[in-house]
Amino acid sequence: MRSLVTAVIAAIEAVAVALAGLAVVAVPAVLIWVITFGLSAEPASVAAGATGVWLLAHFVPLQFSVSAEAALGMGLAPEALSFSLSLAPLGITLISVLLALRAGWRFAGRGGVGAMGVVGGLVGFGAVALGAAAFAAPLIEWTAMQAALSAAAVYGVSSAAAFLVRAGRDGHPWWEASVRRALRGLEYLGVRSGAALPSRAAEMFRLAGAALALVFGISALTFAIAVATGYADVTALAQSLQLDPIGSLTLFLAQLALVPLAIVWSVAWMAGTGFAIGAGSSVTPFETLLGPLPALPLLGALPEAWGERGAFAPGMLIVAALALGVLFARRPGVRRASWPAAVVITVLAAALTGLGIAGVSALARGSMGPDRLAVNGPDPWITGGVVALEVGAGLLVGVILGRFDAAKVRAALPDAVPGGGLLSRSRASAAAVQAPEASPALQEDVDFESAVDEALELANERAAAAQSAFSAVTAADGETAANRETAEDRETESYDTESLETQSFETGSFTTEELAEEDRQLGEAGESLGRTEQPAPVAGADASTDEAALLQAYAWDADSAPGAESEEQPDAGRRPGWRWPGRGH
Repeated sequence: MRSLVTAVIAAIEAVAVALAGLAVVAVPAVLIWVITFGLSAEPASVAAGATGVWLLAHFVPLQFSVSAEAALGMGLAPEALSFSLSLAPLGITLISVLLALRAGWRFAGRGGVGAMGVVGGLVGFGAVALGAAAFAAPLIEWTAMQAALSAAAVYGVSSAAAFLVRAGRDGHPWWEASVRRALRGLEYLGVRSGAALPSRAAEMFRLAGAALALVFGISALTFAIAVATGYADVTALAQSLQLDPIGSLTLFLAQLALVPLAIVWSVAWMAGTGFAIGAGSSVTPFETLLGPLPALPLLGALPEAWGERGAFAPGMLIVAALALGVLFARRPGVRRASWPAAVVITVLAAALTGLGIAGVSALARGSMGPDRLAVNGPDPWITGGVVALEVGAGLLVGVILGRFDAAKVRAALPDAVPGGGLLSRSRASAAAVQAPEASPALQEDVDFESAVDEALELANERAAAAQSAFSAVTAADGETAANRETAEDRETESYDTESLETQSFETGSFTTEELAEEDRQLGEAGESLGRTEQPAPVAGADASTDEAALLQAYAWDADSAPGAESEEQPDAGRRPGWRWPGRGH
């Protein structure tokens, strides 16, 4: 449902565009019919003339017949003539093209359903063209259906072109799927680096579009200068026609519609190939050969021949293309591309520019009268080919200059000298060690991103090692403190065994009852020592270390506190633990 609504809206918009173009032609025609002819002409003839001119702007040729009397009045041989008028007023064509581009671009913003907008616009514009062909049937050479298809094609192709450009820019799903299928096909054919083709194709189309805009801009400026310098001749031709105000307005609008045509002819003149106004004529920067011309004031702006200086005209195109190439080479996508890729992009862009000029030149070529006036305009293929060569040469040199690195070239030049490459490299290395800033060629070989990554990894490793060492030292300090406190507690709460040996007794001087009593007292002293309160473990010390230290420190038969071995060594001849007093004590 959404697609159908989009198609209907697009068809209505296309009908409005077609009617706007018809109004541009019909309003002056009705004014002339009412004011100049006083409604004396047939309405059907006026309608046929207005619709015929609109169809002519959409490349539908018109057929005119002239009687012998009318031919004699025009200064021609007194015989009936029949000729074709096919030179399109591109100014009226431009109205339909620009509005179609706008519509296609807007409908592409709706995604895939926007394609129905292109179809709807094609149908709507074709319907209006079919009605116009019915009114202009006495004048057109083709059938009504052929005329409608020609006019609809102008609108449809323009709208579709804008739709495709925005779909590729916005990355519509169907567009990306088509690109993936194309890339898979290239991979199947064994084409390498297929993944980079979309971005490089985009750069190629951008460069071709910029080159076309540059060529047409220079040509428009050239035409404006020609009109300014030939203004006196243009004014004299206009005054010689002795037209009334309505006639002068109509002539002005007619010449305004021919301005785009004149700009395309100026492209051919700037390229050096020139154009023709009648069979056997030639207008180029090097020479100008003309025959009898129609009394059109705009033709008074035809430039004079420059002779040998005519080479400046194509030279301007080459220099402008060179500047464009230098700017284009600074784009990130082109700088990252390899040399072969950059050259191929430039060459293909120049070829596309030439094809575009050839196509526009074909549209600006046609007949505007009988006999010799049947040939007018530039030769499409010659003009397109010469423009491609000139623009291609300028772009190629500009891209090379833009990618040129003097430091690398200076560093590579000594290698070409036999036997001098090693010496030059050693000198360059020594100079880089002494003054790194004086050797940009060597500095550019350093991968700074990799160097930064390695430095960060080394810093992290050092930080981890420092943290581990700090933890080990903290654990060791805690263990030492725990051992020290345990030793102090043991020394405080332990009994002095020496106090039990202050007196010596002879075993034989005591009775059995006295010895048993002494034994009982010593047992009670040992039990009281085992029941002493144990201190709490030190916070932060290792659990396994604390447990082993406490077991050793509070064992009743331990000989010394942990860590005290270095301070006091036990007597090798003395048994550790409690013992009975000896005989000699």
